[in-house]
Amino acid sequence: MDLPCLCPKLGRWGVALLVVGACWASLAAQAQTVAGPASPYPVLDDSRPTAQPQTTPGPPHAPEPDALSIPVSAAQPEPGVVPIPVPAAQAVAAPPSPPRFSAAATLAVTHQSETNSSLTVATPVLRGLFRIRPEFLVELDWGFALMLDSQVSASARPGNPWVKGWYRDEHGPLQWYAGVGVTAPLASVSIGPDGRIERALYNQSAAAWGLWDDWRWTPDRMAVPILGALSYTLSPRVIATAEAAVAPVMAVRNGESGTDVLAQVAVGARLLLLHDFWLCPRVQAVLLPSASVDRMQTAAGLRVEWTPRFGRFFVGALVNLDEPLGVFGRGTQTWGIHLGKELDL
Repeated sequence: MDLPCLCPKLGRWGVALLVVGACWASLAAQAQTVAGPASPYPVLDDSRPTAQPQTTPGPPHAPEPDALSIPVSAAQPEPGVVPIPVPAAQAVAAPPSPPRFSAAATLAVTHQSETNSSLTVATPVLRGLFRIRPEFLVELDWGFALMLDSQVSASARPGNPWVKGWYRDEHGPLQWYAGVGVTAPLASVSIGPDGRIERALYNQSAAAWGLWDDWRWTPDRMAVPILGALSYTLSPRVIATAEAAVAPVMAVRNGESGTDVLAQVAVGARLLLLHDFWLCPRVQAVLLPSASVDRMQTAAGLRVEWTPRFGRFFVGALVNLDEPLGVFGRGTQTWGIHLGKELDL
């Protein structure tokens, strides 16, 4: 990625973003929407802002009687009006239950340019989440790796599908999540001439995510990740998030051998800008396998989310910071653009 040639463009865009950000901040100060807590693992819950009733200072007063609590015999309908049966009125007034199933799709794209050649890699990831009970959830995650080079030569490989079980709980403003999963070793590389290209495709796919959840792209290996996540609501507009995972990774075929351990940690925040729009900065670090020359990869990301009532849309960018993939030092200057959509069914 040629960073110097992008500086003039980034300067103009930076001024435009500052102007837009100032307008958003001014409008957000006048907005009355109050945000509910949201997890650092977005597919796990519904992060749509919820409006809280506004209270006015003054002496306490007796609450008004609930129309649904009045006996049918006591409720006298107006002349010419057909009364609504109490069970039907209660069914309409009851709040809807949380969705039992959620689906999500995320696309990460990265591009590498060299002399007389270029490489574009896209990594779509599909997710499905089923709520067994409000506190118990099962999630299926499967990614795919797609590559197109400057010679219009394409390649596609499956990632390792990943099934996870989650337990969630909350105490006041704190929400926490704990889970365990297992991957199926469907990602593989050929022993023949195409093996080098296939392995490079998996490496570039992992780089687009800053090596986060790297076991999704490790060929001929399976993993047992142990996961944890926290979110803490500091104010109606500011939510702090953290997540971490550790996973033993075991070789299963094609001459691979040995067992290694991968670990990762990330901290971030969710900032309500205006109504349904969130700004989500994030910093992450991944502990690389013991055979790697560089033992850690850090990355920073920024995401803008729109959370209307029919799901969640987001767009963001992730930049690897240090070696081996980072924009600083002798790294490969790898970055990723992320697009996503989540839908409750």
